[in-house]
Amino acid sequence: MHKVPEFDWRTISALNSVSTLAQVGQFGIAFVVLPVWLAQQGLDATQLGLYAASLWLGQFPGLALSPLLCRRFGPRRVIVAGLLCSALAMGGMALAVWPFWLLGGALAGLGLGLRWIGLEPWLYRIAPAEARGRLVGFHETLIALAPIVAPVLANQFDLQGRAVFWIGVAFTGAALLPLMLARTAPPDPAHAPTAHSPKVARAPRWDRVFQQGVVIALAGGMMEAAVSGLFALFTQGRGMGASQTADLLAVFGLGGLLLQYAVGWLADHHGLRATALLCAGSTVLVCGALAFPLGTVGLVLAVFLLGGLITAFLTLALIASTTTRFGTMAGNVSMISMLYTLSAIAGPLLASTAMKASGGNALMGFTAGAAVLMALALWRLPSPQE
Repeated sequence: MHKVPEFDWRTISALNSVSTLAQVGQFGIAFVVLPVWLAQQGLDATQLGLYAASLWLGQFPGLALSPLLCRRFGPRRVIVAGLLCSALAMGGMALAVWPFWLLGGALAGLGLGLRWIGLEPWLYRIAPAEARGRLVGFHETLIALAPIVAPVLANQFDLQGRAVFWIGVAFTGAALLPLMLARTAPPDPAHAPTAHSPKVARAPRWDRVFQQGVVIALAGGMMEAAVSGLFALFTQGRGMGASQTADLLAVFGLGGLLLQYAVGWLADHHGLRATALLCAGSTVLVCGALAFPLGTVGLVLAVFLLGGLITAFLTLALIASTTTRFGTMAGNVSMISMLYTLSAIAGPLLASTAMKASGGNALMGFTAGAAVLMALALWRLPSPQE
């Protein structure tokens, strides 16, 4: 019988490749570029908020059902189903008009949710446990390519046309190729005591690491969805066109790309709560700076940092879900992801209401407020060592 290596680097590489390609289509196009494209079609803050919410709303059933579907059909088939859902959604949206784009957004979100939970627990189970924070950071670094690649490609193919939809279909479909190289997924054992581990090792359902992950997910989802879904309106308020907005979104994505491994390293060496508090405080400062007129260099630097910090909250929430000691990893990742998605549904709706009443700068005020609330909640939670 063929023996699989202790660390299955072939499968780790294949799954990272699937995520990298799929994220360009499922997230980079659907979540980041299409709001800019829709703003160019004349949609207002309320309509853009509804579209952004539809993406996250559609994602929720995918996150909720994926653990059950993975147990019944295997994660590989769940990933394939997710990729096909998103490709079908973007192809249909290319031929549709408002309000049918909301249905496409929900289907694209469903596909992302299926792929997310089908793939990530599979990946983290076969990774070295002692470096899981860094692996989560590395994986998030790779998928952070999406908000860079997607706006650049959209600019090259003209944001006024509908080529952006077919770019999304192409990258989502291409992710099927490396998936064929992945070996069969191992079972997902519960983190329960065994014959070789004492009963005192059992962790409560809501242990402190998991509680911190819940807080980070609830605040982080609101921030990411609001910023990614309404950034085009923020830049329009500064007199910027679609091309400049796409360039800034690429800078935003570059920040997410370059800072996630550092976030994982900090979480491994200094703890989840301390890292999240640092990111929350930095987010407040960056949002405060963006609320004022900035020169070109200052604007680019602030958007770069904001991209890294906003992306870091998902990284930290996922680290919490993979390091808590109770339940199955798929169940934990699914639960944290659903909480993140629930808050992400609310984020664009709340932020768009504030922007309609107060203008584009309300987006930064909303994001800073969510970061402050997260920091206060984390401060009240004891660290796992206490």
